Amino acid sequence: MSHYEITITLITIVYGLMLTDLFASIHRLIRSRSLVKWHWLPLLASWYVLLVILKNWWGVSFSQNAQHWNIFIIFLAYGHLLVLLYLTVSSVLPDSVPTEGIDLKQYYFSNHRYFWGLMSAAFLVALIISVSASLMLGNQINTINVLLKLVFIALLVSLSIWKNYWLHSLFLLFFVIEIVAEIVLSVK
Repeated sequence: MSHYEITITLITIVYGLMLTDLFASIHRLIRSRSLVKWHWLPLLASWYVLLVILKNWWGVSFSQNAQHWNIFIIFLAYGHLLVLLYLTVSSVLPDSVPTEGIDLKQYYFSNHRYFWGLMSAAFLVALIISVSASLMLGNQINTINVLLKLVFIALLVSLSIWKNYWLHSLFLLFFVIEIVAEIVLSVK
């Protein structure tokens, strides 16, 4: 087995677990729908997380010939990224619906620091992996791309700090539009 095959196997297993957790959370909410006060913000956040997972999984599948798979420290970094992504997915929706019911808007804002903090950390680790791999392989770093990703991470961090409804609404809509546009533009 190549280093890529070992890595993609681990990534596939963990991404599969992430999707299972996300789908189970949605299923629990639907099954207990009479006890759920629905709100669009956590549902959109869960769809955003789904898009991030699927986009990343798809992207990794096309990087088979990338040289960075042969660098063990990069593999370790991907392992840490998987932990952050798994925790992010696990935190986007409630783990259970209590007998007294649940308000999804209240859940979202009581959990926003944890969720967006994890999402920020995941994007930061992904950026560090990208820059580190480029440096280790002697590739040129796209400074503008790095700066744009740092601005994006700053927006993610702002959602973990502030509890403003309109800020969360606008930024989350922006994030979803951005990833959908990125996916659509990358289709060949």
